[in-house]
Amino acid sequence: MKIKVKLFAFLQDQLGPVVTVEVTNPIRVTDILKQVSQLAPQLTTTLANSRLAINQEFIDRDEVSLTANDEVAIIPPVSGG
Repeated sequence: MKIKVKLFAFLQDQLGPVVTVEVTNPIRVTDILKQVSQLAPQLTTTLANSRLAINQEFIDRDEVSLTANDEVAIIPPVSGG
């Protein structure tokens, strides 16, 4: 199944607001991050430190099951001050 992944901050600057990846259920969170990093290998470190959210809730599990209607987002680490 193909899902759209929303990107934010630095990731959005590099890849645009949305990327599409192919997933099977259940899928490991790290596999979603790896698939996105294949689109831009220079972002591998940033993605490894990013958080995944599904339907606007951060995911703390290693493995998730998705439906085609789920909203998936990757939020990279940010700093401010």
